[in-house]
Amino acid sequence: MKLSVVIITFNEERNIGRCIDSVKKVADEIIVLDSISSDNTVAIAES
Repeated sequence: MKLSVVIITFNEERNIGRCIDSVKKVADEIIVLDSISSDNTVAIAES
């Protein structure tokens, strides 16, 4: 069975790194859906 995780964000630059790290080991796919954040959420999620 494959597990996909969807993370919906808005200005979560302080939390997105930890959030992604917390699911990396169990998720086969991580999808970050950003709601037009004005901070560095997208850049952090892409790195």
